Amino acid sequence: MDELERKGLQPRELWADRGYASAAHEQALAARRIRSRISRPRRAGEPIPAGTPTREVWRGKRRRLKTPDPQARHRWPVERTNAWLKALRRIATRRDRKASNYLAFLELGMIVILLRSF
Repeated sequence: MDELERKGLQPRELWADRGYASAAHEQALAARRIRSRISRPRRAGEPIPAGTPTREVWRGKRRRLKTPDPQARHRWPVERTNAWLKALRRIATRRDRKASNYLAFLELGMIVILLRSF
């Protein structure tokens, strides 16, 4: 976020998955006047709202109810693009010592993805 501010960019929203849900992140974003769109994890014992689709999943020897993340459809294009970039071996495991070389291959990877989509 500091780097974005140095470049003069002020995002209005920040989308993130449940792994980033914390009061510290919320406060830091609020201090920068950025709207937080971080998914909330359902706590153990917390009731599931009526009408929410659920499915049972096994976690070890226990069955748990899993609810879908309502904000996942907004993050999906970014997650998909990251997965496509990770499919390119040179980007998945960074062997380049220089950051400029890595960024160059990252840009080439984005070009490959764009070429495949048309």
